[in-house]
Amino acid sequence: MIVAILGAFLIFYIIINLSYESPESAALVSPVVDRPSLVEHEAVQSEKLTGYAVIDAASGKVRLPIDRAKALVVSENAK
Repeated sequence: MIVAILGAFLIFYIIINLSYESPESAALVSPVVDRPSLVEHEAVQSEKLTGYAVIDAASGKVRLPIDRAKALVVSENAK
């Protein structure tokens, strides 16, 4: 009985170790991703929130500043 329990723990231990990679091997395999800095990311997102842009000219979709969009929604719902 004790041998069966120890055998089950050993099998569980082997399965767990095989399912996880070591950090050293994962770092060697994974490609390096060029990510923008936090300041660059915030600048891009801020521009999206405060600027105008044409998203899809064919369907007429545009990007409005968040303040203008809020004002349009409030005025539309006030009717």
